[in-house]
Amino acid sequence: MIHHYRLTIQYKGTNYIGWQIQAESVGKTIQGELNKALTNISKAKAQSMGSGRTDSGVHALGQVVKVGIELEIPPEKLLKALNAHLPDDIRVIQADHSTHEFHPTVDAVSKEYHYRFTSNPYASAIHSDLITNISFELDLEKMREACRILIGEHDFTNFFCEGTEVTSTVRTIFECEMLAVSLGSLQLLPDHYVFRIVGSGFLKQMVRLLMGAIWNVGRGKISLEEFRASLTSKPTERMGITAPPQGLYMFRVNY
Repeated sequence: MIHHYRLTIQYKGTNYIGWQIQAESVGKTIQGELNKALTNISKAKAQSMGSGRTDSGVHALGQVVKVGIELEIPPEKLLKALNAHLPDDIRVIQADHSTHEFHPTVDAVSKEYHYRFTSNPYASAIHSDLITNISFELDLEKMREACRILIGEHDFTNFFCEGTEVTSTVRTIFECEMLAVSLGSLQLLPDHYVFRIVGSGFLKQMVRLLMGAIWNVGRGKISLEEFRASLTSKPTERMGITAPPQGLYMFRVNY
């Protein structure tokens, strides 16, 4: 009999080629490491389904995963057992029983992503795998206006990396803002910016493509009007680079 559990996990994606299991010869995945730990605990093949895929080098603070194992175990004991079997850069932070019907992707009401970056002359030697550095002067107010433009329903055809079949490229953005973060004298992390976005769902590399476009708004390379016009099904020229993966965090999934 398969017993289902709902996990919330966090991970540092630096050493992985992404969330989803791929051919073993390609490299390690978060899902692969989780399934391996589940199999070691239950002594049988395990099943897992994440709330969304993250690419190589992308991190998560609140990835939600439904797992199925042939073992009935209290969730708190499963959490401890998993953390004892998982690598140090993957942690289960919450475990609960799950219904058979729960679907972590379909049942999600919204998802929240953060993209962290600095705009210093050089990247940090300590945090380069956690925060992206863009060595350009940026107009923060224009970038904040670009965030406000994103709120609402739009067609993100121009902010979509093909490779995953989707029925629609229309998504609704509920919240979007550009935050300035300073930890003062603590200096656990450098002063940096956070592009925070909450939406009904996200296309492949959509947040990273939006981040690249907003950087170009901040640099004055594209206007706010051009950015607004790109939120359409009409193909346009690429608005910016695909932002590097290390600044992106799957922050929270809401149900």
